[in-house]
Amino acid sequence: MNDVKRILLVDDEPHFCHSLAEVLRCNGYHVSLALEGRQALALLKKEVFDLLLLDVDLPDMPGYRIMEKLTGENRDVSTIMLTGFARVETAVEAMKLGAYDYLRKPLDYELLFNTMNKAVERSRLLHDLALSKEREKLLIDASWEGIVIHSEGRLLDANKQFTDMFGYDPKELRGQLFREKILLESGKDHGFSGNICRLEEEGELTGIRRDGSRFPVEVNCRRMKYRGKIVQVCAIRDITERVLAEQEKIELEKRLAVSSKMETLGLMAGSVAHDLNNILSGLVTMPELLLLELGREHSLSEYVKIIHETGREAASVVSDLLTIARGATIEKKVCDLNLLLRKFLRVFRERGDEHFEGITIVERYEAGPLNSYCSEVHLGKVIMNLVSNAAEELKGKGTIELRTDRVVLSSTRSGYEKIPPGIYNVLSVQDNGSGILAGDRGKIFEPFYSKKKMGKSGTGLGLSIVWNAIHDHDGFIDLISSEEGTCFDLYIPATEDRIEQRSKVVAYDAQIKGSREKILVVDDQEKQRKIASSLLRYLGYRADAVGSGEEAVEYIRHNSVDLVLLDMILERGMNGRETYERIIQVKPGQRAIIASGFAQNEEVHKTLSLGASRFIKKPYTLEQLGGAVKLALSHSPP
Repeated sequence: MNDVKRILLVDDEPHFCHSLAEVLRCNGYHVSLALEGRQALALLKKEVFDLLLLDVDLPDMPGYRIMEKLTGENRDVSTIMLTGFARVETAVEAMKLGAYDYLRKPLDYELLFNTMNKAVERSRLLHDLALSKEREKLLIDASWEGIVIHSEGRLLDANKQFTDMFGYDPKELRGQLFREKILLESGKDHGFSGNICRLEEEGELTGIRRDGSRFPVEVNCRRMKYRGKIVQVCAIRDITERVLAEQEKIELEKRLAVSSKMETLGLMAGSVAHDLNNILSGLVTMPELLLLELGREHSLSEYVKIIHETGREAASVVSDLLTIARGATIEKKVCDLNLLLRKFLRVFRERGDEHFEGITIVERYEAGPLNSYCSEVHLGKVIMNLVSNAAEELKGKGTIELRTDRVVLSSTRSGYEKIPPGIYNVLSVQDNGSGILAGDRGKIFEPFYSKKKMGKSGTGLGLSIVWNAIHDHDGFIDLISSEEGTCFDLYIPATEDRIEQRSKVVAYDAQIKGSREKILVVDDQEKQRKIASSLLRYLGYRADAVGSGEEAVEYIRHNSVDLVLLDMILERGMNGRETYERIIQVKPGQRAIIASGFAQNEEVHKTLSLGASRFIKKPYTLEQLGGAVKLALSHSPP
């Protein structure tokens, strides 16, 4: 089977088209190009593509027209819209027309490939679902049937298929009341009676083989004349494969439903995350300054503290949404799961939490290092969410056991998920609570299900984060739950690679105030410039601010600054990376810190490789900004 993905790229900018096509071909894709809508429609009629990369605005028709055409022809081609403008309205319109996602130019290639892979996977699931339905029909049409002929429930004759199906020789049952030996009503343990004697009766029942094993059957009976007497002829069909196919179809539909829910959530979160984090910056940082000015004893301090904590909680929710939407962009390094779990428990105990009072936490560690490629931050969230859920279930009385293990699977293990063969490090979180209801187990990883349907506290995103984070680590989850408790086993692929020994960074002094160094703030949002400038001035720095990359380059050309605080997403003109490239041409070695409401992406990594020393995610706190600035200024210019 040829696994090369076929991509149709439709854009009216020839330079952009050829540049992107070259990148895609270098990464193993087969790419066809179209510079206008009519050309794209002609190619779509002649060839089959796995994915359509479609510009919103084309010279002869809008990109949406092509999507409408495909929808009218029932063509299932996943589409990613490309646009130079990032508006929520654009995202909503694209979603209504069936677009998988939309991405903004200039493209972040890591995000592009991640989105393309997920879009192709969704197409594969839809294709598998269609094949599953075809297979179900073939099984129904082509199954061999066992035929039995009886009179008043006593067997007269049976064919070879009946013998093969049940394991009986017809001679053993001939003349006997055979029904109770071979059939049960579905869901009942007593012998089947009555139905098989009725005229033209159909039904799904449970067959019993001679060895006692059970299997689903479909029975269809008719009254006929046989050897001069009226008898009952029953066709019995083994429907095991059909039932399995139906279960497979249901599972695929469930996965598609969850996938669609994640896509919608990710599309909207990705569209507004940067703007939301900019808005939240004021709620996170300005209350800090107010608290420092007012002092702890002031009558308004408690109210300001509530505003500050609410802002941080909102920022955490946005971060969780981005984890679900764009989890695969997280950066991973070799970590020892034993060390990671010990580190989490140490921080957890130092912090303390009233929800864990009366609960015993037991630790069990597999000997030796358990190395895997991990994101410590995201696995920390996974552990915290599972432990918090367990504690809530225990209600102040019980035990939570955390353990690690090394497991070698020589064959596929079937459980909550099918886990393929391989070597895994397993992180388990187990409690002795009352368990998860059987009806909830299949849905608990869906966004908001635990909150809306199970009445749990929190945002309802915790277990969705667990699911996405573990699968973004190429891992698997097994869930075992009963009235005696619940256990989550997290399977993460093991590696023989060793932990990279990094040189220790000298920690900055707790006193993070500056000494009148001059810092240029570059941000297209006036409120963000004011927030950053206010924080920097409070920390003892001289701050000046500009609203675009072009202004920043001109400022650096005529003024000397110790550090640039540079936003990555600048709506007008150059973005953060392009701005820094121009700045270091004007002033080689200029120190800079990168700020963004998004997580680190390819553009951020490129800017860091050019010489920027730090990345700081919005909304940042006074301490986070002060620490990043202190570290950046302490390093020698690149």
